[in-house]
This record gives sequence, structure tokens and C-alpha cells, in this order.
Amino acid sequence: MNDKQRARLTMMQATLAVLNQYAAVYTANKALGTARAELAALVQHLDPTADTQQAAHNPNSAGAVKKTTRNHLAQRAAEVAAALLAYADAQDDIRLHTAADYSEYQLRRATDNDLPRIAKNIHDQAKDHFAALQEQGVTQQELTELAAALAAYQAEQTAPRLATADAKANTKVLAADLRKATGLLRNRIDKFLIRYQRSEPKFHTAYQSARKVINTAARPATEAKVKPSV
Repeated sequence: MNDKQRARLTMMQATLAVLNQYAAVYTANKALGTARAELAALVQHLDPTADTQQAAHNPNSAGAVKKTTRNHLAQRAAEVAAALLAYADAQDDIRLHTAADYSEYQLRRATDNDLPRIAKNIHDQAKDHFAALQEQGVTQQELTELAAALAAYQAEQTAPRLATADAKANTKVLAADLRKATGLLRNRIDKFLIRYQRSEPKFHTAYQSARKVINTAARPATEAKVKPSV
């Protein structure tokens, strides 16, 4: 939520407080009571402490993977790659030799996208040549551990991106709620209050005062700009 939106939310909270304070004045006005309840629900959802607001304000950095997860995958992949490389050399298999020619150091320095791709290829090649690798003492447990390390890496790589997408969606929801609340005030509640201008002047004046948006963004408190109600 930016400063302009926050200022509008503050106005809505103040307006709602006035409506709550003078609720006894308009008990017979069911339409105004319903509109107040709708505004209260929207203001609650727009509050910075709400889950949606937190999610929109604090998305995780996309593609971030913990160093320990990266190093673990590099280690497991390098162990299997070494066995593959030895087998490829014995069979004079240049293609397999190229696919398996990675040290742990090289894998740790691989890019975020290259590391899982290389690790998966090593795992797939090891599965295809598992019978031969068993002669070197390679076990199914090693392949299982490599697959698990790859899955953990991919999960950490994908989760922040999903969180960012969710945050963008939540931001759109908040903007829509803000527009809806603004429309509710402008098109209904403001109109309802006109009839109280003469009969309940204190209520009307307090409401009009609360409806002013005070935008203090990038300004000292003494220079706060007061805008007409929106």
C-alpha cells in the first residue's frame, strides 16, 4: 500500500469511527446501517495488519535458494557423476563422459537454472546405467538421495516465485477493495448523510471532517495537505 492509498484508508477509518459514534442517530435508516457494515468489512480487509496486506507487502525474493540446499545438491550430484564418468571412460562413451564431467566445485558455481538441469541429467543417466554402476558400489539409496536433493532445490526455487505471484494478486485485490470502498462512500453514504445536514448538524459536520483525505507523503507534518473528500 502506497502513501496515497494509506491516506485514503486513514480517512475511511476516521469516517467509520464517526458513523459508529453516531449510530444511534440513524437507527431507523436501515440502508445507512447496511452501508456502514459494508464499509467496516472493507476497511478491515484493507488494514495493513490483515493477512492479504501482509502478503502483498512482503513477497519473498523470486528464485532464492538456500546455500545449504544448493551445496547439498551439488555434493550428491558430484558423487554420482564421478561414478558415471569412470564408467563412461571405461566404455569410451564420449557423450556420457560429457554429461558426467562435473566436479562438486563446478556444480556449486553453476547458475540457479543450470544446476538442477545438470543434476537431473546426471540422475537420469545413472538410472539408465544403474546395473553397471552397481559394480562400483553405487546403491539405489544414492540415487534416491540425489532425487530428494533435486526436489528440495526445485521446491525452494519455485516457492518464492509463487509467493510473488500471490502477492501481485493480493495487491490487485486490495486496489479493488479500495475502489469499492471509495465508491460506497461517494455514491451511497455521502448521499445518505445529506438528509442529516439540518436535523443532525454535529453528525454531519463530524462526518464531513472525517471524509477529508490528509496526505502527508513526503511532507513535514506541518505541511500536510488536506484534500476534499473522495
